[in-house]
Amino acid sequence: MTLLAQSGVVTGLMLGALVLVIGWLLLRTHRHLSRQRRDDSPPEGLHRDVQMHETARELSAQLDSKMGALQSLIAEADRAAARLEAAAARLPDAVRQPAPADRQPTTQAEALRASGPPDHPTGEADDASRPPSAGRRREEIYTLADSGLEAAEIARRVGSPVGEVELILGLRQKR
Repeated sequence: MTLLAQSGVVTGLMLGALVLVIGWLLLRTHRHLSRQRRDDSPPEGLHRDVQMHETARELSAQLDSKMGALQSLIAEADRAAARLEAAAARLPDAVRQPAPADRQPTTQAEALRASGPPDHPTGEADDASRPPSAGRRREEIYTLADSGLEAAEIARRVGSPVGEVELILGLRQKR
């Protein structure tokens, strides 16, 4: 204290000037550091680009998994088609070949007329206990399906297993 009292006004001015310079330097440093922090942070557009890139990667991964699932389903469908074709190859020719008609019959009577006369390989007459020929049964199944009946109802009316009716209808839709 005595040093300050002896030096007087000149020392007080010097100390005041020193405080101002130090304050001014601290303020500049603070501004410089603030500016530097802002420059180091990514711009808003860059942040959006990073989000879009991450979203694109996620979507790509989802698409890849869906494509894998789709490929396995296609392979399974191909195996099922091969099994159906093998089963169709074991069916009699009358069931596999479509009737050569220009238009589809609209009633059951038209379907029966379009199938032609019954097959009589031995020349014996057609009686009620004998099942209908494969071509006639196929036409009857097609007619009942065209009228809007389900495969189970058609199978009940025709007297065939449901699986056979579904196979016949499936082969018809394939052509």
